[in-house]
Amino acid sequence: MPGAEGAHLHPGLVPWRAAVCASTDACMLLAADTRIVAVAPAARDLLGLPLEVEAAKPRFLRCGLDFLDFTAAAQPLRDAELARLAPVQALQTDALERSLIRLDRGGVHRTFDVVASPLHSPPQLDAIGALAFFTPVGPG
Repeated sequence: MPGAEGAHLHPGLVPWRAAVCASTDACMLLAADTRIVAVAPAARDLLGLPLEVEAAKPRFLRCGLDFLDFTAAAQPLRDAELARLAPVQALQTDALERSLIRLDRGGVHRTFDVVASPLHSPPQLDAIGALAFFTPVGPG
């Protein structure tokens, strides 16, 4: 299945893509290179992602979300901090990861509890992608 920049969607991600697109949970599917390949409508609404995010297949850290630290000043995260976000970590560590993510949506700061799991396609040992679930924390 063709993807961004001529890349192909790993065949093992095809059923996961269908499940995410049909899901009522706020979740997204990332390919091994961190490109977003599927976003559930609930996640798109919750995170404020555009409808065309799946067609564009941007990398998770460059998809237009403004990731912030948890200081009172709410500064943008640096690269080293971005690499520790659960969806990225799940691909790097090949393990279930959980983290809090703080986002700026039009001047409003929202916090999300994010759980991300690597996905595999035996006999390949490395993760072929990651499935991430987003839950709002606090008032919305």
